[in-house]
Amino acid sequence: MTAPLLALEDLRVSYPAPGGERVVVDGLSLALERGAIGCLLGASGCGKTTVMRAVAGFEPLRAGRVVLAGRELSRPYAMVPAEQRGIGMMFQDYALFPHLDVAGNVGFGLAGRTRAQRRARIGEVLALVGLEDRADAWPHELSGGQQQRVALARALAPSPRLLLLDEPFSNLDIDTREHLAAELRAILRATGTTALLVTHDQAEAFAIADAIGVMDAGRILQWADAQTLYAQPADAIVAGFIGRGSVVAGSALGLAEGGRVLVRPDRLVPDPAGALRGEVVTVTFRGPGRVALLRLPGGEVVEIDLPAELVPTPGTVLALRLSKAGLVRFP
Repeated sequence: MTAPLLALEDLRVSYPAPGGERVVVDGLSLALERGAIGCLLGASGCGKTTVMRAVAGFEPLRAGRVVLAGRELSRPYAMVPAEQRGIGMMFQDYALFPHLDVAGNVGFGLAGRTRAQRRARIGEVLALVGLEDRADAWPHELSGGQQQRVALARALAPSPRLLLLDEPFSNLDIDTREHLAAELRAILRATGTTALLVTHDQAEAFAIADAIGVMDAGRILQWADAQTLYAQPADAIVAGFIGRGSVVAGSALGLAEGGRVLVRPDRLVPDPAGALRGEVVTVTFRGPGRVALLRLPGGEVVEIDLPAELVPTPGTVLALRLSKAGLVRFP
């Protein structure tokens, strides 16, 4: 079996705190294959950016190892310097140098090459990101999307073994983000670049990554592809974070089995013959249709998709049918 390009083994990162230490990353492990795009997904404060900083060489480890292409980069009390790791990084704010034009920014990490080699490589990566005609432009003359492309070109120029991307689209409007997410995946695929992305946006993660690690409290709860995370979440926390849906008691849905159940909005269907009941709390238009929040008899609230012809008012009691196909249960 081929060894992964990147292996994180039981990482622990902590900081001194009154009375002890504050653990930010706790026993985290993952393996990323060569040429794959991985993603750490989670809410703010879950530890995902700290993991990336540890991989880059900016954070020391209290336990565990970072291994890249068979080379140990970090362990407790020993770190390969960041500039010697062969890792590229694209920062959240792009960190472009305002005193350098686009070509100067992209060529910044190409020290040691001849002028002709630098010029050729700069031209290659600018063409890759569609900015070959902006080599002489200054950062302040570019749109946010163009600045993002320049930052990506600069990170790719030295041909790093691994590319780290920290919330790369957070400064862009939603339309630009959606377009560039698909574009970024295509560029990484075209170059065969192995990448690890950090984001709190699941749509972004789904659009770009081959494997996604859902994080909470410094741990990866599940490492899988997007379809598996959505259809087969490992626990209630993953289920609540991925996609739309609610985790409620099975008894609230008339199920004899114990435990809790993930209810996606298309699993509860308005049906006059249905045995379940739910009181409408709110109705919201979410093109092309409407969604409603319903309060079940036990007080738990779920979201459902409404058929186009049904526009109930708050307080209306709907009869519902539970579609059990693909229903996910938790202990």
